[in-house]
Amino acid sequence: MTINNKYTIKKILVSMVWILLGAGTVVLLVAAIEKRNNEKCLRIEIAITGVQNNFFIDKKDVMAILEKTNKGRLVNKPLHGIDMALMEMQLQKNNWIKKAELFFDNNNVLVVKVTEREPIARIFTTSGLSFYLDSSLARLPLSDKFSARLPVFTNFPTDVIVLSKPDSVLLKNIRTLGQYIGSNPFWMAQIDQVDVSPDRNFDIIPKLGNQVIHFGDAENYNDKFNNLLCFYRQVLSKIGWSRYSSIDVQFKGQVVGVRRGADEIKMDSIRSIQIMKTMIAEAQRQTNDSTHIQLEQTDDDKNTNVSREIDNAPDGDMKTDKSNSNRVPVIPIHTPEKPVIENLAPLKNIDQQIHPTSSEKPNPVPSKIKVIKPPVVKEDIKARGKPKALMPQKIDY
Repeated sequence: MTINNKYTIKKILVSMVWILLGAGTVVLLVAAIEKRNNEKCLRIEIAITGVQNNFFIDKKDVMAILEKTNKGRLVNKPLHGIDMALMEMQLQKNNWIKKAELFFDNNNVLVVKVTEREPIARIFTTSGLSFYLDSSLARLPLSDKFSARLPVFTNFPTDVIVLSKPDSVLLKNIRTLGQYIGSNPFWMAQIDQVDVSPDRNFDIIPKLGNQVIHFGDAENYNDKFNNLLCFYRQVLSKIGWSRYSSIDVQFKGQVVGVRRGADEIKMDSIRSIQIMKTMIAEAQRQTNDSTHIQLEQTDDDKNTNVSREIDNAPDGDMKTDKSNSNRVPVIPIHTPEKPVIENLAPLKNIDQQIHPTSSEKPNPVPSKIKVIKPPVVKEDIKARGKPKALMPQKIDY
């Protein structure tokens, strides 16, 4: 056998060995994959990161999304029947999930890693809508599970999703101030809210102090907060927190305070006087309404003559209304009032004859008619002594 034949046989044998090794490897891989696919999911481990104190999405919410995507439970389900890519896509569609990653480990455990979005500010628009803002300028809806304690910005000018360039700059400034305030415990406790002015600047409303802080835009925000803190320590802590009506920190290297003037005090006094006058008028009106009482009259009372009202009448002629503490005169029912005549005698040129009530004969000599008025007050009765009894006149009809 020649040398060439030996080399050819050796080459063929080597090729056959490599072919067998490749085929064996492929068979092993296919068998391993087949075995892997026939295995089942033992359990699920979910890890949520990216937040510190806010939990707008929990493990139950993540599990609900996974089971809804696979139309059933994942535990004890064959691995080849679980669509990993579809589950990741459905998780990332959630507003509160920033990133999702899924994989199986060597123990057939499904590992789910979720990065949650963390809001940095809560914004109220001019129309009254409210939403959260995260560090990536994404708008997050409000959650029924948790209300985050965040810096509050009000009077945002628009509700549209696609913002104009000025509104985009304003939203970035809100993110800058929101991150700074949220990371500083003092300003988080001192600032009640931040109002957006029509010129897209910021006015801070503090919790301690009765003034408005004109902050301007977010440029040099760190220096502005430092200047305001120095003003708090060196000025307001000594002269009082309500001495100034407004504080301006927009200017570089200085703080401008507007002192609360006498005009504001005068306006407050005038406003207080007006409120007091209104209260007095209302009280007087209610008092008048309570004293105007109208007594109901029957049909018989409407046909009778009403006697004269006697001022300062004795207690015997007055009755107290149970429904009201004021004393009201009672309307008596009697015949028309006649003057009391002393020493009655026949009168000339009078058609109606008046009969005396006593048994005594009338004096033939006519006397002058004297009208005796009833007693006015108790003190007059005591002074004059006991009055004579006067019998009512008898009138013939």
